[in-house]
Amino acid sequence: MKKKKNEEENEFKTKPLLYGDHKAPVTRRDFLAAGLMGMSTLAIAPSLLSSSAWAQSNCPGTAALMTGNVPFLCIDCAGGMNIAGGNVMMGQAASQFQGEVGSVLSDYRKLGIPDEFHPSKSGMLSNSYGLKFHSSSGILEGMNEVLAPRAGDLSDLRLKVDGAIIGAVTNDDSQNNPINTAYMAHKAGAKGALVQLVGTANSVSGGNSISPPDQIDLTKKPSQLTNYAASEGLLSIGDNIMGPNFLNASADGGNTRMKRFMELLGRSGSSQRSAISSRSSELSGEISKYQTRLNGTTSVFNQFSPSELNPLKNMSARTDIELVYGKTLETLGQQEMQSSNILNLLTKRTVGAGTISVGGGDYHNGSAITGQLKDREIGRYIGWAIRLAAVRNVPFFIHIFTDGGVVGDAAGQVDPQLPNRTVWRSDAGERSAALMVVFNPNKTRAVVGGNDEYSNFLLTGKTRQIGYFKPGGGNVLDAHSLSNNVSKLWIGIILNYMATMVNSTDDDEIRNVVSEQFRCRFGDLPADWAKLIRFRSLIA
Repeated sequence: MKKKKNEEENEFKTKPLLYGDHKAPVTRRDFLAAGLMGMSTLAIAPSLLSSSAWAQSNCPGTAALMTGNVPFLCIDCAGGMNIAGGNVMMGQAASQFQGEVGSVLSDYRKLGIPDEFHPSKSGMLSNSYGLKFHSSSGILEGMNEVLAPRAGDLSDLRLKVDGAIIGAVTNDDSQNNPINTAYMAHKAGAKGALVQLVGTANSVSGGNSISPPDQIDLTKKPSQLTNYAASEGLLSIGDNIMGPNFLNASADGGNTRMKRFMELLGRSGSSQRSAISSRSSELSGEISKYQTRLNGTTSVFNQFSPSELNPLKNMSARTDIELVYGKTLETLGQQEMQSSNILNLLTKRTVGAGTISVGGGDYHNGSAITGQLKDREIGRYIGWAIRLAAVRNVPFFIHIFTDGGVVGDAAGQVDPQLPNRTVWRSDAGERSAALMVVFNPNKTRAVVGGNDEYSNFLLTGKTRQIGYFKPGGGNVLDAHSLSNNVSKLWIGIILNYMATMVNSTDDDEIRNVVSEQFRCRFGDLPADWAKLIRFRSLIA
């Protein structure tokens, strides 16, 4: 029995999920949702060009007040995990309080909660992060595992966190839900000093779910990071040139060799470059591909080197990561290593926005424990991001999303291994939701007005819930403009992200700046846009 329990609780032991109501996995998306494919393993060449001056030159106006450049992380769980109810509470009232959960015990069975653990009962809700979780939430467990106070902590990091949930329908088991927000986060202000977007998957979005097609900028296509060495490639101008047979950029003196090489090419005329190319088939493709990017790019090599980007070679990064994860880099699991690599670059603002793609979210296999372990994994990613941001004293914004949702047993059948949860039965995209978590290293969360639904992390009179559920679970489709409009769901996330970067403590000014800058950068806003914004600035 002990061996079985240890296997179940192995934090990264992922078993394939194959169900009678699904076709056999065929596509990459099928395998990822079933947990048969984790974070991918191919690197993509990045762009060295920054867009940090875009807002000032294209949307002057109030752009000077948006100075936050808050690191932005997408956590993309493939397959339709549970977010609302079983993890983060979603109330059933138009006033949009997380605590307004009703008294009908059966209403939360389909959200994973058996009658004995109905959220109205004493002790069933946790507000240790401001945002209300069910006390049995796997996400909550994972966050607590990382963020509960440790020896040496100067403060309880949980008191510097808050969040908000958006109830919105997404299509079941479809890679085509346009819900990845990395491109828009970059356009909104998530700027990297070296590259703009990274991800764990070899896809246009860097994750499983796609980005809205009209928001994709292929010049910012995410660089895929699968291991620490791949981070060195963020400074690459091509594997053939960078490799050991030519510049050997990762070895001693490689940074100097790289700068001299680029300066030489920059000074040479086109005829000289053609002569170089004609004499070396190895270099011809690389030189012709990159010679138009040479002007102005050599300065980046004064700031970065391949070894600095690799935590295995950078003692400062190694120290921070090992402090956060509680392990040496050499003993980290694959998911720990890949997540720490992206989080390291985000919290240093080397990159602007990143995506961690998580397989195995399609966990409706007639149990509850499988989903609980996956939710706990998601919680750890959130916790690691916050703890590393705390070490480096930077604010942080996290967007957690999934393609679809799941439904619990309508009769309330529980999992013997997890009696505080109903078993997950099938897909249920109408029960989907998106989650936002924010971290402010310089502010302690406080209740406002004697009601813990209100927080000093939130705009005055705003709660942590956008939209609401009907009895029995499921989004009220006209609760807000995004409730049943998956192609526009990103707007709610980006409005809130932009609010965190406005250098102001005035509610009206925050809203005015967000409205003006959003319209300039993205276009029209829905009529209820002001009601969708919940967060205050993380920098003012």
